[in-house]
Amino acid sequence: MDSLSELVRLLAPSGTVDLHCRVAGAWSAHNAQAAPGHVPYHAILDGQADVSMGTEPLRVAAGDVLLFPHGAAHTLSGVHGGSKTRVAGVRQEAGPESRRFNGVVTEVTVPGAAEPLDILCGTFVLGSAADVLLRALPEMLCVKTGGTGEIGGNGDAGLGWLRGLIGMMHVEADAPGPGSAAIIADLSTALFTVLLRTLIAQGAVSHGVMALMADARMARAVDAVVRHPERPWTVDSLAEVCNVSRATLARRFAQLGITPLELVTTLRMERAARLLRRDGLSAAAVAEQCGYASQAAFGRVFTQHFGVGPGAYRRQHRALRSARATTLPPEAAA
Repeated sequence: MDSLSELVRLLAPSGTVDLHCRVAGAWSAHNAQAAPGHVPYHAILDGQADVSMGTEPLRVAAGDVLLFPHGAAHTLSGVHGGSKTRVAGVRQEAGPESRRFNGVVTEVTVPGAAEPLDILCGTFVLGSAADVLLRALPEMLCVKTGGTGEIGGNGDAGLGWLRGLIGMMHVEADAPGPGSAAIIADLSTALFTVLLRTLIAQGAVSHGVMALMADARMARAVDAVVRHPERPWTVDSLAEVCNVSRATLARRFAQLGITPLELVTTLRMERAARLLRRDGLSAAAVAEQCGYASQAAFGRVFTQHFGVGPGAYRRQHRALRSARATTLPPEAAA
């Protein structure tokens, strides 16, 4: 299994599409700071908008996907002038806002004279393991899938599948049928992985694990540790895997904002967290699979990384699973 696939398995992301908005005229909508491990995203299907986080707004258009790795508060607004008033959380100049849950997503419509923005808004939920990929990412990322017009048009060949994936989500959200909720959930998770792959291929991330994965030689170190976290990795052995000198490895890692042994510890801890969440292994067995000869040493490192010991971490996630199993979503209760 390649390192990106394994990292995605460690993160165990789940994706949702929460809103399908068609808004026109002069409008704006503020998105508050998201909870830890929650990554909001917006897929622009048609039209244009401005997005700002208290700085100079960024103009986005059809085919763009916005990603907020740290859940930063942000405001989307129309590109047309005019006075704005607030209606049910959306500021717009004319026409009442309407909301309707179609069985899969909530449809939001704001009429107006100008060309409407057509947008899917959702969230990737990564939980406590998100830090391994998100820590070094900027507050906002914009992935441009290329092409003009609606998302279903012909884009750049390298991004065609990403555009097609978003197009499938659009179809299921717009005209839901049997199984649409499950299909959209799986497509959203696939979207997360494809976005990460695109960011790595484009070299859009300059620090951290994803930056290492974008470097052809240093990516070998990530792949080796992901495949065999239990091995007694050292700077020398990682340099050998990458076919570079110890000094070159240390220098390149430093440029990307992470040390070789920090990489080893981070990936070991993410694997340990995943194994503990599965609830089938003892802490001693998890420690052994993650390269620790002593359960006490494993416990110390785990506590430093997550703020709680392995046993408490497992109990927290067991309680979280129970709570999720007994709680219906608002739409289901309606």
